[in-house]
Amino acid sequence: MKAFIVLVLCCSFFCSRAIPLPFEFSDCDDPDVFKAVDAALQKYNGDRATGNQFALYMVMEAERTAGPDPQFYMKYRILETSCAIEENKSWQECHYKPFAEAQTGECTARVHMNDAEKTSNVSQDCKIFSDVSKIRITEVPCLGCYHPISSDSSQVSQILQKAIQKFNKHSDEPSLFKLVEIKQAKRKVVNGWKYKIEYEIEETNCSKEEFPDLTPECRITSRG
Repeated sequence: MKAFIVLVLCCSFFCSRAIPLPFEFSDCDDPDVFKAVDAALQKYNGDRATGNQFALYMVMEAERTAGPDPQFYMKYRILETSCAIEENKSWQECHYKPFAEAQTGECTARVHMNDAEKTSNVSQDCKIFSDVSKIRITEVPCLGCYHPISSDSSQVSQILQKAIQKFNKHSDEPSLFKLVEIKQAKRKVVNGWKYKIEYEIEETNCSKEEFPDLTPECRITSRG
């Protein structure tokens, strides 16, 4: 009996029909997102004359345009550090102040990165809170990341049906294979949904010479 563990990356057919958006969700831990946040935070600290620098605490949401010279739209949280503005240090060299003493803030920024000239144009708004105890802390999902979904969904079933049909059509195996188990299923937002599915298939008693596709007669075989 032959068995395969298969990983399929599939962009839902909604992608091909969707109207392209000017911005698409990006992974919050994308290095390009970090560069854009760094540019925004450097500008925020640079525009302040007194007080302490702020450092990145968390990226809550990130979107970007495709292609060169991308534009980014981001929401991120900052926390006060022990470095004074006058020290002219990079915020990455600074340590957070104790949370009970530190000011914190939330920023919404638009950043246009010019890759050729290695410059950036930043427009942002930051709200700073002095009383940390009054801030409502919420867990914000990374909208550009994969998230687990039910393996019983009709969309997952349709994707796997097409994936297994393609495998049976193009593989060098003499017999047809059928689904045994779905290991995990995830999806994330792009211009539609992008799916990541891991599943197991095994050889059946149906040969490709006799059966062009799987039928109820095709059963998992113990041969092989």
